[in-house]
Amino acid sequence: MEQTQHDPQRMSTLYQYHNAPEVAPAHGLEYDDTKYSSSSDKYPVIHSRPFDPIPASKVPYNRNRPPRIIFGMKVRTFFIVAAVIVCILVGAAVGGAVGGRSMRENHAEKNVWPANGEDGNSTEASSPPSQTLSASPSVYSAPVPTYTPLSSCPDANNTEYTSAFADGRDGSVPATAGLNFTKYCDVESPLSILPDASTLSEVFVYSFDDCVEVCASLNFWGGDRNCSVAVYDAKGSRPGNCWVGSVDGLEIGNLGEKDGMGMAVLRED
Repeated sequence: MEQTQHDPQRMSTLYQYHNAPEVAPAHGLEYDDTKYSSSSDKYPVIHSRPFDPIPASKVPYNRNRPPRIIFGMKVRTFFIVAAVIVCILVGAAVGGAVGGRSMRENHAEKNVWPANGEDGNSTEASSPPSQTLSASPSVYSAPVPTYTPLSSCPDANNTEYTSAFADGRDGSVPATAGLNFTKYCDVESPLSILPDASTLSEVFVYSFDDCVEVCASLNFWGGDRNCSVAVYDAKGSRPGNCWVGSVDGLEIGNLGEKDGMGMAVLRED
């Protein structure tokens, strides 16, 4: 059998210079690195296997991957903080609305006053203008005292009375002020029957003395004797049970009788 002749081949530098035991050269095992580099330290590759990539489904899950961050916080922490902030804002809005409504209602109630300043029993009231019109405005009713006016008659009949203004606690007493009176009981009012009588004021009081003090106060502050008569009816009702005024040339004997009516007349001294 005829053998095939092969051209002599140059062996790699690796095989030319070494101290290891020599191996007989065989065809197909030579590696000539002069084709790639003048000096190479590569070893001959005997076997090779193609690259077999691992499917993505078989790649193990990495549980140590870095967490997702939102505004410097973990996702769970961020949502917890956001929920707390939303609750605070909603609570503040609801509280502000309720508080504002309550404050407006209180303000409206405080600014409602009686329509008649002299008569505290008035049922009509005026309220300050507002931007919204109310179909049913608030109505203010001043409390009415339950005290019963007292009468000193008939014991006070034909007795003298000196006003409290005479003690000087309210200031120096004018020499011309009329502060001394004489009380009479069960007589009709000269202010309502005499043509030359003049009523100066009408008030509601709780005693005969209080009615006389109303007349004396006009004389004290005016420094005169313009108020000469005070008439008190303990059975009278609001707005007035006391009338004070002036009457010229009053004669007590010319007055008729009226049960429960008291009258005080300014003395001449």
